[in-house]
Amino acid sequence: MKSPPIPAAVTDPARLAALAEFAILDTPAEPGFDGIVQLACQLCDVPVALVSLVAEDRQWFKARIGFPPCETDLNRSVCAHGLAQPDALLMIPDLTADPRTAANPLVTGEPFIRFYAGAPLRTSRGLALGSLCVIDKVSRPGGLTEAQQQGLQLLADQVLSQLELRRAVRQRDTLRSIEAQAYLAREALRDTQLAIIAAEGELDPILRAVLDGAMRAVPAAEGGVFELIDGAELEYRLTQGSLIPHQGVRVTLDGSTSGACARTNQPVLLADAGTDPRVNTALARQINLGSAVHAPIARGNQVLGVLKLQAAHRFAFDQADLDQLALFAGAATAGLTEAAARAEVRARDTYWRGLFNRLTEGFVIGQMVRDADGQVTDWRYVEINPAWSELVGLEPTDVIGRTVRELIPTIEEEWITDFAQVVATGEGTRFVRPVGALRRWYEGRAFKIDADRFGLIFLEVTQRVEAEARRTALLALGDRLRDLTSVSAMTHAAAEIVGRTLGTTRAGFGRIVGDVAAIEIEPDWTAPGILSIAGRHQFDNYGDIRAHLQRGEPLVINDVTTDPRTRDNPGPMQAIDIGSLVNMPVRERGRTVAAFIVHDVQARIWTPEELAFLRNVADRVEVGVARLRAEDLQAVLNKELAHRLKNTLSIVQSIATQTLRGVTEREAVEAFERRVLALARAHDVLMQKNWTAAKMRAVMESVLSMQADLDRFAFDGPDMDILPQAALSLSLLLHELATNALKYGALSAETGKVHVSWRTEEGQVPALVLDWSERGGPAVAVPNGRSGFGSKLIRMGLVGTRGANLRYDRVGLQAEFRAPLTDIQVHVH
Repeated sequence: MKSPPIPAAVTDPARLAALAEFAILDTPAEPGFDGIVQLACQLCDVPVALVSLVAEDRQWFKARIGFPPCETDLNRSVCAHGLAQPDALLMIPDLTADPRTAANPLVTGEPFIRFYAGAPLRTSRGLALGSLCVIDKVSRPGGLTEAQQQGLQLLADQVLSQLELRRAVRQRDTLRSIEAQAYLAREALRDTQLAIIAAEGELDPILRAVLDGAMRAVPAAEGGVFELIDGAELEYRLTQGSLIPHQGVRVTLDGSTSGACARTNQPVLLADAGTDPRVNTALARQINLGSAVHAPIARGNQVLGVLKLQAAHRFAFDQADLDQLALFAGAATAGLTEAAARAEVRARDTYWRGLFNRLTEGFVIGQMVRDADGQVTDWRYVEINPAWSELVGLEPTDVIGRTVRELIPTIEEEWITDFAQVVATGEGTRFVRPVGALRRWYEGRAFKIDADRFGLIFLEVTQRVEAEARRTALLALGDRLRDLTSVSAMTHAAAEIVGRTLGTTRAGFGRIVGDVAAIEIEPDWTAPGILSIAGRHQFDNYGDIRAHLQRGEPLVINDVTTDPRTRDNPGPMQAIDIGSLVNMPVRERGRTVAAFIVHDVQARIWTPEELAFLRNVADRVEVGVARLRAEDLQAVLNKELAHRLKNTLSIVQSIATQTLRGVTEREAVEAFERRVLALARAHDVLMQKNWTAAKMRAVMESVLSMQADLDRFAFDGPDMDILPQAALSLSLLLHELATNALKYGALSAETGKVHVSWRTEEGQVPALVLDWSERGGPAVAVPNGRSGFGSKLIRMGLVGTRGANLRYDRVGLQAEFRAPLTDIQVHVH
């Protein structure tokens, strides 16, 4: 039978691009995904569950249970057909009867799968990345129940949340790296500018400061050089790194990339020295040149030379590196130009004033103000540059001569004490600090000038700091939500994180009542002095604010006194301390079911970044609530399963008692009943972990305590979680061994004991080895005659491997049982 064609959705460029953005393929196993497939198996009562991601040429499994391969080709993929219906669960009751799957090799051959259900892993843009699927080896005409289908979709949503969290963490780390490098580059440029100022027009100190700074700002650089023009040649005047041995080398202007840069007065990016026709190949071999960036250095309109950074390998630099180098070349050019101007107008100090005014960073010269005891109480503005006004947001008029406390009465104390320390010790300091009254953050350096004066260079970094705070808050929220077990605790934790991160006065979460008629607010978080508004509130009491939430759009009001929806009667909102607000809707099946609320007692402009943050918080809270619902449903299912299984075992024992009442050989009947009881004990242990696993030692103690006091046994081995099938097999095996020991072996004597030990052994196939050793009983011999059912169970060993070695020593039975560790232990990787 010919296989049907692969669905066109598999090769959809937008879908493949979305999958690539998550960077999830071929990554190691992670507990978050493994736990989801375990829940899926339990929820749907199936042996196989997979988190399947469909790439262009294969399907790959991020997590799997009951299915050894980590990927398959698309001809074996059932999940690929689910991409054709990304908005609905794909369920095929009988894979042999469906034309899409009848010829699938996994259906016609091993492992002969027969039933499939897959919930799409759908992104917010409606693109399906794959499926969370469950598989059975028997057909299911009735498919999954409605509750199982809903539960499977909730678990699929949780898979996507895990993917989005991984991507957010990766993006955060990338952004941190970029920001760190940008910070280092800014610091290097700032230090270079200060060094140029200190060089006072001397050529070599200026060039050395620029070269040092450029090497720090461009990490790919292995060597650097200033090539100064001397007639028709360029001389390696100053070198760094790998080019230090080549100081003094001379290069012709014609036939070199540096010469091209000098003649055109334009930066040059040399990506591959082996293929660029402008390269002097002999020189490239001599200095081990693979790639480089060049920038011209000029004084006025005259090109003086070239600043070059290089690396030994090709393609080490990009356009961003070239732009960075151009900044340092510009600093050198500016420094040399200013040095020439300074020499001409030194008496009027034009050089210093011009540089001071052109700085894009805020520059302040301040002088300490002391009390009668000589203690610093304030500082006064002596000089400010034009950039100061833009960065602080205050008009520069009449600033000179006033103190910082006069300008900003609520200024934080650190803005005084830290700079007083700089003046007292002469040691500079770096800072990242807010001015609360301005709601802005600043990063900069302070350094002593003389006596009671200090200099201050700074930039505003409010957006960066607030963005980092929001990213950190989302990560903290994810950690908190994973550990909380009630809806009220989740919503209150989220509210507190949002309120503190955004600096608001109230935050909370509420369930929508009716058609957005009212909202039932959970216990909320409030700033000191702000009252809680937990409880029910009718929307119409506060203005025309229902329509946005009905449409599923955020309700954003920057000022309740001016917004057209509330300005006619802002009193009800002001009465509960609302000056501005955001209501972020939570949607379910096309309707608004809840909202995350944020209030500020003052009017404020809510930025797009803050609204995106609130959207993320609302989504995470809703996912967390959905998780709790799924866990509650799973707990109900587990209790029902335990109840039914115990009833079944009781019925079996009752039927056996009634059926075998007339049997005269009571020993056989009692043996049967004890075996059923051993299975029941194993079941009790398994239920402690929802039938996903059991503690090995707990199984042993539960079964053996039926035969004799546990002080007759000695246990020695590492406790481990074992699979349900292994727990049942171990129970029956130990039951038979203990029964025989009571009849014929060590437990038949008062002084007899049994030593039970187990260990794992590495090898081509890692194994579990279980030893049963009897001491202190009567001498034993190899049994004669036909063996009974119990003896057959013992010879079958653990999980039916028949890896049993029995030795009937004079001191007692010595038995060793072996089984593959993968058949025994849960999650062996």
